[in-house]
Amino acid sequence: MLKIIDLGKTEYQEALKIQRDFFLKKRKNPEIGDIILITEHYPVYTRGKSTKREHIPDNLDAPIFEIERGGSVTFHGEGQIIVYPILRLKKNLSVKKFVYILEEIMIETLKEFGIRGFRKEKFRGVFTERGKIGFVGIKISKGISMHGFSLNVNVDKSYFSKIIPCGIKDIPVCNMADFIPGVKTIYVKNILISSILKKGRRKLL
Repeated sequence: MLKIIDLGKTEYQEALKIQRDFFLKKRKNPEIGDIILITEHYPVYTRGKSTKREHIPDNLDAPIFEIERGGSVTFHGEGQIIVYPILRLKKNLSVKKFVYILEEIMIETLKEFGIRGFRKEKFRGVFTERGKIGFVGIKISKGISMHGFSLNVNVDKSYFSKIIPCGIKDIPVCNMADFIPGVKTIYVKNILISSILKKGRRKLL
């Protein structure tokens, strides 16, 4: 059974604790239900295991947390939908395929708004003609996933300009609002949840 929980807007530490608690329970007893947490964070930077020193300046204007996911540094803020799937993955589902499905959920969501999203070779995440719009960073332990993906709707992009997002220097970050001015996060969230239930549920569980 899959349960989707909308946490609303959260401080990063708060959501991380909820996520880790579910993850540890799930890893201890994989038979308990799968959970997907959805949230928006107040401004925060997170750095994954592949972050290099040159990706982050000395002085940032928001807190930064070092976490156990893959990938480099990124920003989370209001106007960005974040999805944390805490799932028992199918035994034949590789990490690469899992990431592919998460990207596909974002691509399908963008398509509903007439925005063409696509992958780029050698990079994780989702890109558009105007820049990177979707981000993926995960951890899998004993077949259980945590962390996840984020989709920019109308987030303050100036925070990204202070770092090298995902360690990629020459590709800008963009929002859905760059294509559809005035687009509402709540509406995108509803479409995103529908994409998760239609595409992700069938392939992930």
